[in-house]
Amino acid sequence: MGKKGFYLKSEKITITPSNEEDLWESDWVVAFRKGEKEQIGTASFAGEKILGAVPLQVELAQNYRNRGLGTEVIKLMVNWAFLHKNIFEVISQVEHENDKGVNALQKAGFVFRGNEGNVETYSILKAQTTWTGVYVAVGIVVGMILGLTLNNLWLGFAGGMISCLCIGTIMDYNAKKYRESVTGKSVQSGKRSRK
Repeated sequence: MGKKGFYLKSEKITITPSNEEDLWESDWVVAFRKGEKEQIGTASFAGEKILGAVPLQVELAQNYRNRGLGTEVIKLMVNWAFLHKNIFEVISQVEHENDKGVNALQKAGFVFRGNEGNVETYSILKAQTTWTGVYVAVGIVVGMILGLTLNNLWLGFAGGMISCLCIGTIMDYNAKKYRESVTGKSVQSGKRSRK
């Protein structure tokens, strides 16, 4: 990530870190990708990062709001954050009266988590890994090859499926345990609960 010229982009905008040496605390500059070169806002992960969760703040200039740009910025920043192994949740806070901010977060997939006074908290969770499904597909291929080699398609198919299903289940279990060790939250059937 330390290479010169690092940025996030969509069809409409680019988001460039103001300090590539400190991507998690410095502001990222939001600008249009083509035509206008002016800065239209900032985004930042600055703030307290705990248990696999990072804060996200996005601020767009008044005349660029209500165009879907905020949602686009939020999605790009969340996708980048979730590329990191230890990040499982992105949290954003917005004032209750800021309907446009709330709308942008909800369109980006954020869910209301609570409020404290006039400030509402929203967050989005990284999807859990699903290696089992991948390995079932691999098991089909391995099983057919094994079956053709053994001259017994059903035996090979069953052996390939069972072995690959076991590998996928073990990988999902390990990923779940790692996530729980980082976040301190147990993950059961897609639901979150504090330990």
